[in-house]
Amino acid sequence: MNTKLAIILGLASTGAFAQLPGEVPPPGYLGSSAVEVPKLYPSEQGAFKALEVASQLVESRIVQKGCDPISFPLEIHTDVNGTGTLTVGSSVVGAPYRTDLKVEFISAKKYNGRYYKVTNVAPGQLNGLSIDNVLGYGSFNIGSTIQELSTSWKATSYVTGTFDNFKGTIIKDYVRLTTLQPIPAGFDDAGVLASMVIDYGYQQVTKNAYVQAKYWQNSATWRHDGVNAGTWWLKTRVAGGTAQTCAIEVKLAGTDNTEGFHEYGSIAVKSANVGPDAGIYAAPKGGK
Repeated sequence: MNTKLAIILGLASTGAFAQLPGEVPPPGYLGSSAVEVPKLYPSEQGAFKALEVASQLVESRIVQKGCDPISFPLEIHTDVNGTGTLTVGSSVVGAPYRTDLKVEFISAKKYNGRYYKVTNVAPGQLNGLSIDNVLGYGSFNIGSTIQELSTSWKATSYVTGTFDNFKGTIIKDYVRLTTLQPIPAGFDDAGVLASMVIDYGYQQVTKNAYVQAKYWQNSATWRHDGVNAGTWWLKTRVAGGTAQTCAIEVKLAGTDNTEGFHEYGSIAVKSANVGPDAGIYAAPKGGK
């Protein structure tokens, strides 16, 4: 069978919330009959680690330049063990505005989980922002119900041109819904029912040892025979007062199965009134 995967994030803020049941419990409720262990493939785990780091690099651009809307091409390729590459920026080899990341499967323990490492292949760029010294380590537990990731990297200042030191941490939870859900509009095979994994979690980014921002991410993941894979992430900056709402959105499409993850698309910075409460567990307007 040709099993495919797709991830859809920020369902409420995009109007797709109604496609998920309003009573979906938080991931902590694994005892509920509505959810079960997600069991992500290693190929998916590696792809998501690389994608998390790419998102962290974009977070550092937001720290340096603010929520200036921009979009970058993005593609991910991993193998059966989750080892592979991610390119953000131009896909042309040698292009001046791209950053290439490498994700490596490091080790696995039978009763603990799998451990990964993410680095940059060479010094890179994000629209004039120089990126280097990327080093991320993180794990998934058995069953992929939780993942964590800690990353450090250097990114230049648009004002001085000198490097600042960034660090970011991520913690997320996953469950699989027992009721099939339709693939959202805007993706291949929209409306096809699929087994869906949901997740949510927090992350933060620091610059030169001082905290700069916190982000909230929520998502859904599904597999279904005979459909094209797709990935849609929304990470929303959590800020009070009059601070501008800012989000990082990822949309990818391609193939994904036990043997590998190969998807293409974009990662974009957007300013929109999505808010930290626009998660898949919040009732839609007019809903119960």
